[in-house]
Amino acid sequence: MKTILYATDYSYNSIAALQFAHSLSNKLKGNLIVLHVFDLSVTIASTVSLSYSRKEIKAFKEHKSRLYSFCEEHLGVEPDNSNITLKIIEGTPASEAIINNANEFKVDLIVVGKKGESAIKEALLGSTTSALIEKANCPVLAISEDTTNNKIKTIVYATAFEEADLLAIAEIVGIAEQSKASINVVHISTKEEYSGEEQMEWFKEMLQQKINYDKLNFELRFSEDVFSALNQYVDEINPDLLVMLERQGHSLIKSIWHRDIVKRMMTESKFPLMTFHKKNLKNKSFVS
Repeated sequence: MKTILYATDYSYNSIAALQFAHSLSNKLKGNLIVLHVFDLSVTIASTVSLSYSRKEIKAFKEHKSRLYSFCEEHLGVEPDNSNITLKIIEGTPASEAIINNANEFKVDLIVVGKKGESAIKEALLGSTTSALIEKANCPVLAISEDTTNNKIKTIVYATAFEEADLLAIAEIVGIAEQSKASINVVHISTKEEYSGEEQMEWFKEMLQQKINYDKLNFELRFSEDVFSALNQYVDEINPDLLVMLERQGHSLIKSIWHRDIVKRMMTESKFPLMTFHKKNLKNKSFVS
């Protein structure tokens, strides 16, 4: 992951995400794009008026200055003298503007905060994050406002024993290697699921064949309440990063892992949550 895009609304709740994104980009020796998306109220007539053009130019200058100050204050570095690129975009919805920029710069990871500065902005941020998870062509990392530890020593990956999980874990190893972090692979099995123990052994064998990393741990738990059991396990491990796979067509698939567990973890878990979308892993392959 060489290029990370962090999107902000300047809120206090997004500061931790900025600091996490900056720390991660430094560890990976990569580049960090800091993006703010703003929206000017427009009409068909106003878009061709001179006054609108002046307002737009003024808004870009003001936001560029504010974004620079935001980074300087909360990172303690001058963006001009670091690996940071500032980007101001006018557009709506915000998720579409973020995704367009992520595609333009071939971003490897999008980082956002979990909450906005107000109830309205929090709702908008929630919908923006959901849209990013569904539509972005790269993983999305959401950071809680109270996240203070930027060191990644322990990672939890929640698996459903799919090939896409193997590919996602292979991507995560690139992050884990930088700090020799452990990757704890967990699966919650229900009575409806066939032979959880055998599936875990198969998955473990496949993973160890394809990935050369000696800090992989495996945990199988049984519960009819997958979300609660996963939440309990995560609280016990207290990871620096939780990783999950968003799957397509969840309403048509019987597996309990295809319900809205990712979205619940996004809103209810305090831990940094990175999500891969299954559709983005289709063309990935293991490096031999």
